[in-house]
Amino acid sequence: MPPIVLFALQALVLLLLYLFVARAVRAVIRDVRRDAPSRRAAPSPPASRPGARPGSASQLVVHRPEARPEIVALDGNEIRFGRSRDCDIVLTDDFVSERHARVFPRQGGWMIADMGSTNGTYLNRQRVNEASPISGGDQVTIGKTIVEVRR
Repeated sequence: MPPIVLFALQALVLLLLYLFVARAVRAVIRDVRRDAPSRRAAPSPPASRPGARPGSASQLVVHRPEARPEIVALDGNEIRFGRSRDCDIVLTDDFVSERHARVFPRQGGWMIADMGSTNGTYLNRQRVNEASPISGGDQVTIGKTIVEVRR
């Protein structure tokens, strides 16, 4: 094979390799920018108070990535979140544990508790380390899913 053909093939392989690496880096940068918090100061949701008003939450709105929101009524029964089929709200997300978190009634109000998940449960951007009261306006983050608490 003539040397010019070998040189052309080498140049083509290097060009394809460069394009592949450039596209991979671009995809990573796009994902990082999408997941990074905004630099602008966004209004934070109201913080949950230890003495949350009883009955101040009546439904949960589950916002899954790339799916329509699901409204779940708080009817007095415990609601469990996780990947397991025995959970009330099944979340197909790699960042969610089999049995991740639960919302349950206590003393006329509602509480959220993490069930020993690997990646944690967050209430208004604060990690839930013990059962915490929730009320209307709170946001619960479970993996990539946002659960909005409504009155």
